[in-house]
This record gives sequence, structure tokens and C-alpha cells, in this order.
Amino acid sequence: MRVRNASIDDLETILTLNGFVQRQHAEALPRLFKFPTDSKQSVDVLGAILKAPDSLVLLAEDAEPVGYLYAQFQNRPASWVHLASRILYILHMVIAPKFRRQGAGTLLLSGAMESARSKEINRVELDVWAFNSEARRFYAKHGFEVFNERMQLSINGA
Repeated sequence: MRVRNASIDDLETILTLNGFVQRQHAEALPRLFKFPTDSKQSVDVLGAILKAPDSLVLLAEDAEPVGYLYAQFQNRPASWVHLASRILYILHMVIAPKFRRQGAGTLLLSGAMESARSKEINRVELDVWAFNSEARRFYAKHGFEVFNERMQLSINGA
């Protein structure tokens, strides 16, 4: 298995892989997430991600596409309460179901850490949904710690 930087030529592959996680989220939280489609909007958004200079998109492959990781390099300015920071923020990591627990996630995460270190970034952040216990365990196994939690209250039937 190998990991490489994705390019615009990988758009359809990324769109297909994204469908796995999009479906998982739509099934778990149908009031928040749409089921995957091959809409023009999806193609346009993923195309922009693949072209953006602050994006990191890594693709894991074996004989076929295995998974991908999408992250952004972010420079957060100081505010009246926070210090300035440079982070790598992981937005997506998707492994096709038949390839899970075979090391692809670890390879993608290692590639992201290597890229962050090369840019002298010393912190990596990500969000993980409460329902996604498999992802929570994976990230904890790799040293990630909870440092902030979001809560919600549904009102008016929303």
C-alpha cells in the first residue's frame, strides 16, 4: 500500500470514497447530513479542495483506491483570548470499508504528520462525531486527546 498526494485527476476517486463516510454520517444524523450524490456541487467543492494551496489531500492506494485524508494548513491569528497558532486541521479521513483495520488510516495519518512537520507546524487538530466510536478509538490510539467538546440542544423539533 502506498500514500501519495492526490491531484485533480483523482476527483472521481475522492468523490467515490467520500460517499462511504457521507452515507455513514447521513444514516447516523439524518437531520444534519445529506446522503451522497454525484451532484455538480459535490464535484465543484471537491475540485476546489484539490486545487487549494492550503489543502493537503493524500490518497492511499493498493491495487485500487483505499482511502483519503483531507486537511487544511491554517494560520490562526492571535485574538484577545487566544495565542496565534499554525495548525494542520484534518477535515476528512475515509477508508473504504473493505480496507479498514489494515493500516491505511495509520499510513494516511503518518503522511499528514510528515507534511505538518515539514512546514514546522506543531499541532494537528480534527473533529470527530460522537457517534463515530471507531474513529474516536483510532485517533486516541494515535495520541489525539479531547480538548474541546461541542454540545447541542434541539428546539422546535429541529
